[in-house]
Amino acid sequence: MITKNNFKQLLTHLGFAEHKNIFTKKIHSYELKVDFKNENLIYPDGLTAHRDTTKNFSQPENFVVFECVHNLLQSGYKPKHIILEQGMPGGHGMTGGFCDIIVQDNDKIPYLLIECKTADDKKSKEFSKAWNKMKKDGGQLFNYYNSYRQAKWICLYTTDFDEETQKHSPLYHLISMQDNNEYLQTNSHFRSFREVADANSGKEEYFKVWKETYQCDFISHNLFESEIFKVGNRPFGIDDLKIVDGETIAKKYHQFATIMRQHNVSGRENAFDKLVNLFLCKVVDENKNSDNLKVYWRGAASDDHFSLQDRLQKLYKVGMFDFLGEDVTYIEESEIENAFKFFKNKKDETKKTILDYFKQLKFYSNNAFAFLDVHNENLFLQNAIILKEVVQMLQDIRLKNEDEQHQFLGDLFEGFLDQGVKQSEGQFFTPMPIVKFLISSLPLEQILHNEATPKVIDYACGAGHFLTEYATQTKQIIGSGDKEKLNTHYQNIYGIEKEYRLSKVAKVSAFMYGQDQINIIYADALAKNSRIKNNDFNVLVANPPYSVKGFLATLSDEDKQAFDLYDNLSEDSFNSIETFFIEKAKQLLKTDGVAAIVLPSSILTNGNIYIKCREIILKYFDLVAIAEFGSGTFGKTGTNTATLFLRRKEQKPDIAEHYKNRVEEWFKGDFNTQIQQIFADEHLLQNYCTHCGLDFSEYKKFLQGQENTIFDSEIFADYKKEFDNSTEIKGKNGLKSKQYFKKSSKQEQEDLLNEKFREKVLQKEKEKVYFYLLAQDNTTEVLIVKSPEDKKARKTFLGYEWSSAKGNEGIKYLGGTERKENEDDTLEVLKGIYGIQTPLFNPNHLGDENKINTYIRKHFMGESFTISEENKDFVSLLPLTDMLDFSRTSFDKVLRTSVQKKIEVKSKYPLVKLGDVTEILSGGTPDTKNSEYWNNGTICWATLVDTKNKYLTDTQRKITQKGLSESSAKLLPINTVIFSSRATIGEVTIAKVETSTNQGYKNFICNERKINYLYLYYILKDQAKNIEEIAGGMTYKEISKTDLSNFKIPLPPLPIQEQIVAECEKIDQEYENSRMSIEAYRGKIAQIFHDLQVLEKTEWGGGKTL
Repeated sequence: MITKNNFKQLLTHLGFAEHKNIFTKKIHSYELKVDFKNENLIYPDGLTAHRDTTKNFSQPENFVVFECVHNLLQSGYKPKHIILEQGMPGGHGMTGGFCDIIVQDNDKIPYLLIECKTADDKKSKEFSKAWNKMKKDGGQLFNYYNSYRQAKWICLYTTDFDEETQKHSPLYHLISMQDNNEYLQTNSHFRSFREVADANSGKEEYFKVWKETYQCDFISHNLFESEIFKVGNRPFGIDDLKIVDGETIAKKYHQFATIMRQHNVSGRENAFDKLVNLFLCKVVDENKNSDNLKVYWRGAASDDHFSLQDRLQKLYKVGMFDFLGEDVTYIEESEIENAFKFFKNKKDETKKTILDYFKQLKFYSNNAFAFLDVHNENLFLQNAIILKEVVQMLQDIRLKNEDEQHQFLGDLFEGFLDQGVKQSEGQFFTPMPIVKFLISSLPLEQILHNEATPKVIDYACGAGHFLTEYATQTKQIIGSGDKEKLNTHYQNIYGIEKEYRLSKVAKVSAFMYGQDQINIIYADALAKNSRIKNNDFNVLVANPPYSVKGFLATLSDEDKQAFDLYDNLSEDSFNSIETFFIEKAKQLLKTDGVAAIVLPSSILTNGNIYIKCREIILKYFDLVAIAEFGSGTFGKTGTNTATLFLRRKEQKPDIAEHYKNRVEEWFKGDFNTQIQQIFADEHLLQNYCTHCGLDFSEYKKFLQGQENTIFDSEIFADYKKEFDNSTEIKGKNGLKSKQYFKKSSKQEQEDLLNEKFREKVLQKEKEKVYFYLLAQDNTTEVLIVKSPEDKKARKTFLGYEWSSAKGNEGIKYLGGTERKENEDDTLEVLKGIYGIQTPLFNPNHLGDENKINTYIRKHFMGESFTISEENKDFVSLLPLTDMLDFSRTSFDKVLRTSVQKKIEVKSKYPLVKLGDVTEILSGGTPDTKNSEYWNNGTICWATLVDTKNKYLTDTQRKITQKGLSESSAKLLPINTVIFSSRATIGEVTIAKVETSTNQGYKNFICNERKINYLYLYYILKDQAKNIEEIAGGMTYKEISKTDLSNFKIPLPPLPIQEQIVAECEKIDQEYENSRMSIEAYRGKIAQIFHDLQVLEKTEWGGGKTL
């Protein structure tokens, strides 16, 4: 709003000069003045002001009138054309109000009536109120028009001034009071202004025509831009368009959503598609019609719905062909006219009939701009109103702008596909902060230096943000001076998108950013394509879809056979499409090519096909960094993601093949000295043994088939235990059940078992050694980035949050200013992405040394960097060999981003794994929506509310036998030790009734010949914090059954266990009968274990965390 406080700034902005507190501007031969000392607004001679109240500072509306007069004079109107505060006739004299501004022509006939209002702000909504009243009953302007019916235009006007940005923003709704005869002929029921005038009707009837015939039509251009007394006639050109900022974008988004709601447009995906088509038209329009734009509603005085849609259809045809190579049928009316030139008889009648049919077929059916389902004239007109409003929303936006990016498409994409494609196909929008972070983390400067024109691809490009951001950062590196060089770079950028609609979005986006040459291919990225060659790309950045069921069925046999992952997969049920995109990256990238790929975190840990996928990563890529983001990163999706930053390993020679050959030789027992001298790599095998705690010389003897002590090691003992208990040996059809085995002598049986066991161990160890070699060959330690677990901290880490509040929908960037105490306690962002503060990157300086993107970029290039103190909680470095677990009998290549701390327990008693002395059972939850599982249940079912005490004797909730048998819940016997393994890790209780638990527990059924359940209870309580240290998980910590099974505890003889229990129970009694703190209680229990030499000392070691 313009007030006394900022009026001087506005005047300076408008070109007024100050002298002794009087501001003056000469326009043509007239002077406008403002006397601040006396608070007077001084208009030039010849201008008529009927009341002095408009010539002072008494109300802010006067400043709006002054600014409007300034614009009128600057447009060419003379003072004699302008009248201020003309009274309107009423019941007793001039009581019908006072018109702020009347513009009259040289014959003193009213031409334009203007009512001025202050601009909307937080305190006042005067302009909006006036407009709403006008739409309701005509408001004051129709009253004024009733007195001056010769006026051709009426206008509701305001203007605003932003002191911070120095932005001056006139806003007006300009209404034509002239009939459009062509428009009236489109509907015989339309009533005209002429009919109202002929009937000498009043204000109400004029308003009715405007509302019902012209649907409250207005324009917001050409009040000042046109020649005087020719309002609205000047062509609308590209120079009239505005570059929008983040705040305007949010308003446009809300405006579009409001239009859709008001007209009950429920198909949001269809609405977005039609919006994209309009953008495509606008792209063509700005490119080909810059002096006379067609995506523009010219107003009811000179435009109609058929003409508008015809212009759009023609532009759409051009855009689809030029940008996507698709032919769209479009026939101009002139072509129909031309078809009748040889008709001799009844030419006009026939032509009229055919043109009418043509019109019906062309417009009264669904088309590229049908927000509604259109199949008749009435529906066409309903849709036409929506189309007109959306065109008016877009028409003043300038899309083609090389210097500033707009996230308009991206915001709309997220908002309107929230429950559509994203949820059904695993797609989700990549927010611009993440896009900028990923692209700026890549060593682009190095790549551009080493490669003249690097080839870049996003094989699931969606709306194209990775491509346009890469192009933008490339431009910043090489400079914008050489357009030809830039265009060559853009020509080598490729996006592939399987969804036809999104391919249009991507191409429009490229045009918006002045990157027209970017290639968008409408195709399936997993299928072969003549334009995409293997081993041809230097950079790959993508956020591919995940969990898409049945995607294999869409590929040809040849396409499927091109993937190593395709091996007897069930095409109907297999949905792990993200694994195929990993292998596709391996195919596309050339040696030293880099990639940043957003994937679900399950890629790091899941079994089955994901193991083979991780093998591909380890074989063919250097793993440079992993960035883990929690829920909330990608809109409302709860999916945790891991972005892999990769570099393609050298392909000639193939290091994976080389190591495979070397391991084969070693495991044949071949340690030929001459060969070792050639490769000089025996130290690598020695490194593996050291890493796994194995004696190298004994390991070599094992490989050579010599007598050795390697089988005394823990891992080989575990191999033996697993082998002895395997179905292959003990099963119904196992080796020991075979007749030939039973008939063999004991020595023969032992030899046969040893031979089988050795084969199994060799197979397992060969695989471990091979992948250890690949892991140790990783050129760097892996840089691990982890977002915080706390929701509020995660928002700060990301620099943004998501809003679903009406009028404030979409992504909200968090700025650097904290709100006041009486406002929200979150950081607010109203100024766009360049105002966010995040440890990930500095949006205004992508090379900021203290940001995580710079760490990753330098890590790619092998340069050293220092992790700042504020980032140490988020960033760590881990050797890839430490991220793989070689200590288990099964080797699933899980990539651990939090390496477990090694807990060294010293005791005079042997250390045993929990899994060796107990049976560990997980809990489960029956379907809570199935009443048969819960109603009248009698079986205890424990949750955290039930496990606060030492003994569990009852539970708040109970389940039925059906609920137990048809879920993963299990009935546990009395004296089961129940251990909380999720979130609140370490709570322990003992079941004194048969019970089941939810999935947040691991439950120990003790082998009574080895361990006393009470001893286990106390040792678990003592070791709870150690156990918590080996827990994993992003959203919440959880310890797996396998990790818990491998956790070691000291195991004294049963009599000593009973002694420990007796001593601990004394402490329990003391705790119950005193005010002993929990810390003191734990200390006393720990002292008992120490005094009885069960636990001597606990030390911590393991992964390096920076």
